[in-house]
Amino acid sequence: MILALGAAVLNTALLASLHPQSAGLVVGVNGVVAVFAAVGYVAVASFARRYPEAILFAILLVVDLATVGIGMVRPEMGAIVAGYLLLLPMVVALVLPWATRIHIAWLCVHAGLTLVATLFAPPASLLVTNSFEGLSLLLLTTVVSQFGHVSNLRARVNSFLQIQRITALNRLGQRDHLRLDRLNQLLAQSATTDELTGLRNRLGLASDLNVVRSRIERQADRYEILMLDLDRFKAINDSLGHVAGDGVLRAAADAISAALRPGDRAYRYGGEEFLVVVRLNERDDALMAGERIRASVERLRLSNAGNPPHGVVTVSIGITTVGQADLAVDDEAWVSRADAALYRAKEGGGNRCEVSA
Repeated sequence: MILALGAAVLNTALLASLHPQSAGLVVGVNGVVAVFAAVGYVAVASFARRYPEAILFAILLVVDLATVGIGMVRPEMGAIVAGYLLLLPMVVALVLPWATRIHIAWLCVHAGLTLVATLFAPPASLLVTNSFEGLSLLLLTTVVSQFGHVSNLRARVNSFLQIQRITALNRLGQRDHLRLDRLNQLLAQSATTDELTGLRNRLGLASDLNVVRSRIERQADRYEILMLDLDRFKAINDSLGHVAGDGVLRAAADAISAALRPGDRAYRYGGEEFLVVVRLNERDDALMAGERIRASVERLRLSNAGNPPHGVVTVSIGITTVGQADLAVDDEAWVSRADAALYRAKEGGGNRCEVSA
């Protein structure tokens, strides 16, 4: 619409100077075109914004009628009119983002008006002087318009396809990224998880103890390190076999986990040994967590004839407390203190807890 308005102003200035005898007609016709273009612009901007293509169609129809009208009324301007009729379809195809069906409909109307202009132009008109030339001009106009439209459509299709390819590649990249993240998470989980019991392993323990140290340093928290060992577990493997022994280890791991509070964590340290990290609060004493775990394992009532006088699977536990004063020593020192307390619990008959000095 803005293009039609600008073209009307340019036509008035150009044609009025080239054909002063037709200045009134040129101004009047281009004025009608300008008015239609302005009204169409206002309509699209307000109440008819859902129908921009229909309004553009109507404005270009007015442009076509005005062009043909000038050629019919002023034969001496036939050459200029012919140029307009020839170039207008290509301009429309390249500039206006019309749907194909709308462009073809307008092209048919334009071709019809061009045919009228070529067949019924006055004899003295420079537009066309016989029907053969009219058909030739009509054919040429149609071919030029179709070429312009196909070029525009091809450009839009190629652009759309490129956008689709880029979008597909982005989606594929995102899927691969998510798949890689999930794979990395699975690998990290697998690397830090004990396959038999599902508890964290020693690699997971090393990682978690770094977090424990950070919290002790920043928040002055206190933790307990508990070393656990199933009493006389070898007797189960010797009498019932390793498959039964594995079942006992899984059941014991479940009982240990069930006795923990949220935030505490259990690890399989190796063989029948487990380790537990417990965050202490002001109401906790050194034996609370250990006694909960010991009682939870004993309540399983798993038979172990080789563990007298209890006759069932039991656990011995060594406990050490760590705080800010213990940050100067490494993780192995913490575990060694808990292991020394575990040794005393074993020496005391098992199924008991001992706290490191």
